[in-house]
Amino acid sequence: MAAAGKPVPTCLLLGAAGGGKSLLARRLRQLSVEEAAAELGEPPATQPTVGTNLTDLRLPRRVTVRELGGCMGPIWPSYYGECSALLHRAPSGTPAPLLSLLLQFVVDAANPTQVSSSCIQLLSILSAAQLASVPVLVLFNKIDLPCYMSRVEMKSLFRMQDIISWATQPITILETSARDGTGLADVLQWLRATLGDPR
Repeated sequence: MAAAGKPVPTCLLLGAAGGGKSLLARRLRQLSVEEAAAELGEPPATQPTVGTNLTDLRLPRRVTVRELGGCMGPIWPSYYGECSALLHRAPSGTPAPLLSLLLQFVVDAANPTQVSSSCIQLLSILSAAQLASVPVLVLFNKIDLPCYMSRVEMKSLFRMQDIISWATQPITILETSARDGTGLADVLQWLRATLGDPR
């Protein structure tokens, strides 16, 4: 529980195994702590997540990132309901309710063999009733690799325009490299903006 009885927002970090979720969470924590982290340094070694990892970010409000291992896909839905209050867009002129759950979905943009399974996972997530109004950030990760597929290619393979028009959630798409830090400032900015934190 955060100060004054306000719940700490949770950001679920989901995606296929090997997509770079663990490194992404570590880099986001590093950037959220070190204000002017111009140099991220060498990426730390990571192991495939078998279970769940919790990482706290300061944006300046605290946010807990709950990374669920890609191999846990069949039981991801058991984590969707851990936060009871979900975002419902408020009519203009009225204050927005407290947001307590966000979702980041990571796709390995350098692994064309995972595109179809990642698309199926994303569609399953977007159709979950508990996540009907949760803001979603789709991250095309590993753009630092020479074999990565461009944002245009990924959007085409995923049929993102069809997904966005069908989904009930607000969806944002970013390209990132957890290894070299490309796009991570945009991820933090999305979190701040979605949570309504000034900065």
